[in-house]
Amino acid sequence: MEHPDQSLGALFTDLHLSGLWPDQKAISDAVMLAEPGTILAAYRAEQPTDLRAFFARWFRPVTGGEAAYRTDPAHGPLQHLEALWPHLTRVADAPERSSRIPLPHPYVVVGGRFQEAYYWDSYFTQLGLLKTGRPGLVLDMLENFAWAIRQFGHIPNGFRSYFLTRSQPPFFPSMVRDYGRATGDLAGAYARFAPAMEAEYRWFMANRHTGGLARYADEARGPRVEMLGHDLAVQDKVGPDYYLNLRAACESGWDFSARWLTDPGDLATIRAHELWAVDLNSILLVNEEILAEATGNPAYRTAADTRRRALATRFFDADLGFFCDLEVASGQSTHFVSAAGLFPLWAGAATPAQAAATVATMKARLWAPGGLLTSDVASGQQWDAPNGWAPLQWIAVQGLRRYGFAAEAAELARNWIATCDAVFAASGKFVEKYNVMDPLAQSGGGEYALQDGFGWSNGVYLDLMPG
Repeated sequence: MEHPDQSLGALFTDLHLSGLWPDQKAISDAVMLAEPGTILAAYRAEQPTDLRAFFARWFRPVTGGEAAYRTDPAHGPLQHLEALWPHLTRVADAPERSSRIPLPHPYVVVGGRFQEAYYWDSYFTQLGLLKTGRPGLVLDMLENFAWAIRQFGHIPNGFRSYFLTRSQPPFFPSMVRDYGRATGDLAGAYARFAPAMEAEYRWFMANRHTGGLARYADEARGPRVEMLGHDLAVQDKVGPDYYLNLRAACESGWDFSARWLTDPGDLATIRAHELWAVDLNSILLVNEEILAEATGNPAYRTAADTRRRALATRFFDADLGFFCDLEVASGQSTHFVSAAGLFPLWAGAATPAQAAATVATMKARLWAPGGLLTSDVASGQQWDAPNGWAPLQWIAVQGLRRYGFAAEAAELARNWIATCDAVFAASGKFVEKYNVMDPLAQSGGGEYALQDGFGWSNGVYLDLMPG
């Protein structure tokens, strides 16, 4: 594993600032064909004017196995996904001179530009793997995550060196529970992974808790290594906490959304680290309940009860009839309606009256023909209208089912499946995100082009399919 921003120094910065690569992650992920000192010495000696040619001589770009896959016109969606799994699966990693963190067991990548395992993506991908009879591969992924917790104290955002300073929404205990239930050996799964689950929980409590609640963060404070040129280009226009808040939004997985912005049209107003996040606290509630069940330690039950009360009494915005993030400084609601507000229903933290109000607000503000809007703000960011994302559909469906809104849950699942089917019929692909206002119109926003593959879209589609 290399830290290319450190080992390549000025060359790394010059590559990112050159403007020659539309997606700068390709620079940060490339495999070095010699020791970094050798490459850097050649760069200094030659002072090349053709950076593309120099890069091609000393680096190998990362390509995905799925890139060569072509949809069989005779395949329907289910046959397509069955054929695609092998192209998204990677064997245990051999060491290489790159930012990749080599994993000891096989795993599934997201697809497209994301040619490494990602944390919360893996949970929703796992849903499809379990549904299609691949528990062995799920066990490999769990072992990778447990290994990461032993190595780093937490599961990183993704398995690149530049992701080590942050995590992602912590679904590892849910992965363990679902694997145990699917294999009929929940007790065995808990016994095997309880030490890792407890270690990760301690890390979140030590590093993401303030004032008794959790917020997203990052141990680094500077420009992101994977998007260095992009971040350096704005450094003279942003405040001192900009990069921390930007990185915190990346840890949330919602990179980026008006949810985090005081001005929906200005990314410089991002404040993700300055908010107690309703989704993160809901996930930690579920983790505390799983840990109580797995270990028998009553302290986890006490922690879960405390967090459940906080979600119901502090995160519920009575004026909106919805669950919202809270400002750390004031303790006040952000009054921002997004699909994150459905997480307390998934976690069982809402009262029946709160659940009913939340569903009513959801239907008035987020319900769309093709699924659930991420928010009802059209900011141009990818985690806003008109986009819908597979994991948020799944969370909403589970929350609706949990509180007895069976008709709404079934309709949302049908609408989402129909959206995926329509895009597949038109393109032969499952993609990263969808336009739920107009399913055949391409979704937009974000720092990179729309990606296909795509792990969590595949997994959620399979899990929500009836039968």
